[in-house]
Amino acid sequence: MTRLLFSLLILSWPATVVGQAPSVVADGQTLEGTALTDRSGMSVFRGVRYAMAPVGDLRWRPPVPHPAGSGTRAAKDFSPSCAQTDRLSVWTRSIAQVFGTVDKVEAEPLVISEDCLYLNVWTGNLARRSAAQPVMVWIHGGSNLNGQGSSLWYDGANLAAKGVVVVTINYRLGVFGFMAHPALTAESPNRASGNYGLLDQLEALRWVKRNIAAFGGDPNRVTVFGESAGSINVIHLMASPQSKGLFHRAIAQSGVPMAAMAPLKMAEMAGAGVAKMLNADPSNVLQSLRAASTQEVLAAGTRAIASGQLMGPIVDGWLLPDMTVRLFEAGKQLAVPLLVGSNALEMSTLRTYLPRFEQTPAGYQKWVGQTFAAAAPKVLELFPVASADDLEPKFLEVVTDLLFGCPTRIAVRAMAARSSPVYLYQFTRVLPGGEKLGAYHAMEIPYAFGNRLAWMPREATDERLSATMMEYWTRFAATGNPNGGREMKWPAYSPESDQSLELGSTLRVVTGLKKSVCDVIEPVMRAGWATAM
Repeated sequence: MTRLLFSLLILSWPATVVGQAPSVVADGQTLEGTALTDRSGMSVFRGVRYAMAPVGDLRWRPPVPHPAGSGTRAAKDFSPSCAQTDRLSVWTRSIAQVFGTVDKVEAEPLVISEDCLYLNVWTGNLARRSAAQPVMVWIHGGSNLNGQGSSLWYDGANLAAKGVVVVTINYRLGVFGFMAHPALTAESPNRASGNYGLLDQLEALRWVKRNIAAFGGDPNRVTVFGESAGSINVIHLMASPQSKGLFHRAIAQSGVPMAAMAPLKMAEMAGAGVAKMLNADPSNVLQSLRAASTQEVLAAGTRAIASGQLMGPIVDGWLLPDMTVRLFEAGKQLAVPLLVGSNALEMSTLRTYLPRFEQTPAGYQKWVGQTFAAAAPKVLELFPVASADDLEPKFLEVVTDLLFGCPTRIAVRAMAARSSPVYLYQFTRVLPGGEKLGAYHAMEIPYAFGNRLAWMPREATDERLSATMMEYWTRFAATGNPNGGREMKWPAYSPESDQSLELGSTLRVVTGLKKSVCDVIEPVMRAGWATAM
């Protein structure tokens, strides 16, 4: 009897002993994390390696899984960020300047390295006080050029406190993550190159599948979610046959790649241009490229991007056998529940990406004519500019719909045709003092994570909206359906009802979100797909 009681105690003993660092065993190695003193039972494991360092001969190769280890390793500090320029901190400060809160922006020192394939885990379920919890794996944004899973924006503690295990990841960026080259294609057993950043994301998901149960997570209820480029990557992963079985739901915030994509051959040309900038030896180009320093490659990639060269997900014939929009339209994407949406005025803080034209009503009309061709008269009717005062707001609206609203609408209809549950939203909250910015790009992230960024003004309305969004997001991660609580019922999207949920100062169900605009813009987009590649 004593032996039986002792055995039962051992089996039920929590993974964390009071007074000791929380620890788990992942891939054979004991990881020591950090107990969050301000949250009882919550732990974080920072800087957990999920793949070998992609340096030397592993630069521009698919990620190599981190081999099983032994012993104990500290997982208390975030890893370096993947190689990039410090662009996002400038972007954040430019927004805070509008609110007059630049002095409250918290510094996030950018330490970069090519040895960056690490992830972070927040969990409140190490002691198994409940059944295995849903898992939410965050893919950060930043145009696939910048960003890191360790950002203050993505601290997972508040979201994990809602009963999920939160994982944030790093993945290769820019020239390191998305450069193709004929020699790289030739050495690949899949005859593909580029898309290394997407392959990193899949490798992180494989690590989650193997190890997340040790953190109290359910490997059979994994939600991949992301914003901006992270959202775009989520949709690409849904379109990839290599993703099967690695995640079970998806959340895409402000980014759907429903446009033409570069084919492998075009991307290889861009990579050849980078090699030329680096003076790579033509007789052994890969050895030369892999011998170049991180800063040399980063500088060459930055120059290539500035000159208009492509550095992002491509149709490589293996990971992505066709343009993602075509795969969605053909019903070849993963049939997993999808929660997807965008913000009302995305482009107000994305001026770098705005088309250039003469800033007059006549210049605007000319740009509309060149962009929308036969549909231009209708676009001008929907977004009229009668004076210089109308120019900026109407221009921002039409580009927001062109790049965000209408692509999202295409995706939800494609998912509905796949008979897969899909929930559409538009985020419309405007912060006090931020009327000029509106509901800008990335504004919804702190609401979804439940984080209070010191520089971002908040009112009671914002606290309520954040709490509501966290309930929707985590319930969706648990069941594939955001409904089930006391919040307003969120109708599943169908082309017949055409309903979505507005997430703003108040919640309301909207019928026909962007329909009148997208009925005009979509034919223009489809014409682009038809002539691509």
